[in-house]
Amino acid sequence: MNPQDPLAQLRDIHLPAPVSWWPPAPGWWILSILVLTTLIFCLIWLIKRYRSNHYRREALAILAQLETSLGQQPMELCHAVLALLRRTAKSAYPGQGLEAELLPQLLQRLNLSCRKPVFDLALQQQLKELPYQANPQIPAQTPTELLVSTQRWIKKHRRGVPC
Repeated sequence: MNPQDPLAQLRDIHLPAPVSWWPPAPGWWILSILVLTTLIFCLIWLIKRYRSNHYRREALAILAQLETSLGQQPMELCHAVLALLRRTAKSAYPGQGLEAELLPQLLQRLNLSCRKPVFDLALQQQLKELPYQANPQIPAQTPTELLVSTQRWIKKHRRGVPC
């Protein structure tokens, strides 16, 4: 019998080196390229959308300014809001000649650009008769309705839909 213990002659198990995280497998390279490309396209789309809606932000700011400056003069407020509406329609739909339309036809065409009509028939009728009156009397709710409808149209109209 051997006086030495045979277990003492055993050596420890050598573990392999840990797997390195670099370089990643080809699948990770492909995934990272796809994610980066998607992020770039989303960023470009958001920038284009922000720039294309600049006229909306500007029109809403002018509308708020008109409301504060001409709030006590209903006739001038209606004229200024309608002029702003024509300018905004021209910016949203260039080349369609909306700025030269008569007011009832303009409001009807602008209603077509929204999912739901924003300019109701009563408001259209009041605004239609307003310029032809010798001494126009504007109902108190007409400027408010016009402001609200114009603001709603500026926010909700769709540019891809022809008027």
